[in-house]
Amino acid sequence: MVQDGSAEKARWLRDLSRFLPLRSQFVLSGNTRDLHILEVAPGQVTAAPLSKVLPDALRDAGYARIASFDLLNGFRAVEPSDESYLTQLGLTAPNGAAAGGIDLLSAAIERHVGSEGAPAALIVDFASRLIVRNEALSPAEHQLFSRASILSHSARARPAGERRQPFYNAIVWIVDKEGDLPDWFLVGNPRVRHIPIGRPDHIARRAMIRSLVRSLPGAQDASQSELDKCIQGFVDETEGLLLLDVSAVAQLARSEAVTLDRISDAVRRFKIGVTEDPWRKISRDKIRSAEEFVRRRVKGQSHAVTHMLDIVKRAVTGIGQSPRGGRPRGVAFLAGPTGVGKTELAKTITSLLFGDDSAYIRFDMSEFSAEHSDQRLIGAPPGYVGYDVGGELTNAIREKPFSVVLFDEIEKAHPRILDKFLQVLDDGVLTSGRGDRVYFSEAFIVFTSNLGIYVRDSSGARTPNVTPEESFESVKKKVRSEIEKHFKQVLNRPEILNRIGENVIVFDFIRSEVANEIFDQMVDALLTDVRSLGYDVSLSKSANDTLRGLCLADLSNGGRGIRNQVETHLTNPLSRALFDGGAQTGCLLITEISAGSSTSLHIESEPST
Repeated sequence: MVQDGSAEKARWLRDLSRFLPLRSQFVLSGNTRDLHILEVAPGQVTAAPLSKVLPDALRDAGYARIASFDLLNGFRAVEPSDESYLTQLGLTAPNGAAAGGIDLLSAAIERHVGSEGAPAALIVDFASRLIVRNEALSPAEHQLFSRASILSHSARARPAGERRQPFYNAIVWIVDKEGDLPDWFLVGNPRVRHIPIGRPDHIARRAMIRSLVRSLPGAQDASQSELDKCIQGFVDETEGLLLLDVSAVAQLARSEAVTLDRISDAVRRFKIGVTEDPWRKISRDKIRSAEEFVRRRVKGQSHAVTHMLDIVKRAVTGIGQSPRGGRPRGVAFLAGPTGVGKTELAKTITSLLFGDDSAYIRFDMSEFSAEHSDQRLIGAPPGYVGYDVGGELTNAIREKPFSVVLFDEIEKAHPRILDKFLQVLDDGVLTSGRGDRVYFSEAFIVFTSNLGIYVRDSSGARTPNVTPEESFESVKKKVRSEIEKHFKQVLNRPEILNRIGENVIVFDFIRSEVANEIFDQMVDALLTDVRSLGYDVSLSKSANDTLRGLCLADLSNGGRGIRNQVETHLTNPLSRALFDGGAQTGCLLITEISAGSSTSLHIESEPST
């Protein structure tokens, strides 16, 4: 319990109080299984379940007799003073309870609506469970809601109390969602009021948290300013959580001895199950010296490497992280020509963080171009095939919340999917098809794209927008311009680009000097692999020059194109020569490379040294 002179009733309670004199039946849906703030005395509030808050609200409004019903417990008197009312409903109710099913409920609501005497209310809890199939009601189900619908129109308000205010004998149906009841009963019925119950706002969370923080480890010795700081942080970091969740976070903090000043750790543990903050465990020295490590694998993109490492350092330090939204640790949008190292940079960052560059979660967005392919990512909604499987993205993040998530060729995804990314970038949370909230607060998000490399001319043909002959500054300017045009004019989703901000990193073409570095690295790696098989193969200078000319003749496909040419002119003919010639292990020298319909090699044996 907590003193809070500014406590205010929740909106749904205010709506209920406002319409009680105007409607005879109500449907409460949404956040019905959570705790709710209850004012137990002027200025004193506590958290209680709906089964306590709702009857108290009805009692305060002037209802003298209140009963409840659910399929498990049947009919119950809310207070001992209400026991006689169950008898008036025709029920045998020793000790204030009476067993009953849907047939008995159907008869009881008719007696309830026409009951004389003090105003009465009947609460039908778990009303969603009254119906097996909404589209095919059983006779008993149809009779229940047909009777309820007719009674909603025939009910009449009667004056009661000292002020002689109008009162109906109200029926309150509590459901999971509005569509759980027959449409013809609720939709378009002016005598039934639907009142949604939303998730708790910051005012409700603050009212509850003020009492919870005093039970946290270290709270007894904390100053008021320290308590206030904890309260504010607790409120901010629990944005979107239920009051039940807030209470569970406090319980988790107590059971695992999480001190007052580390309440964010308890919230993280509750949301994603991570005991420690993995980002804090990353070696600062490793990140500080990472530039050389990254540049060994990503050639000729020094600006991109520097920018990406800045994002990584910000993710590790936590600077700029908003506790309220829980946004991803880092977001990068890598754009540029094909084969220039965009995916390789994502893999390298994964290796830097995890020690394994295959540990990232990758999605090829060309596979998500259909309108309903978002269901593959988040899962199908209830009633659809695949609902029980869940979504590929939500399942992956739930399993590995601390991860690099790579979305390759994002421009090929259906625009409907981009709306999902907006939720991730803005709030750091995504709701799966099953209604579970999946948190991205520990994830590092990387998008790759070829946007801006080609454009459509007046005839619709695809023409180059940038070429290797242009300077990098010109390439960067044109690519960024096309990216902005695509999101703002083509997709009409400028807000997505705004969430990415200045983290759009444009890659340069593979220039000749960089191409030579890539070529040397690939050839050296291949010959090293060959040596591990027992063949000590080397190239003469003339053969190396010939191979270099063949592999670097066309740089339009970047490093990937160089790799393909190395395979064509070295890997494949070398494999063929070693296999067909029955070469024994030992020292071999490639003296000549002859290109034709298929490349051939001239290999000589060298004496072992």
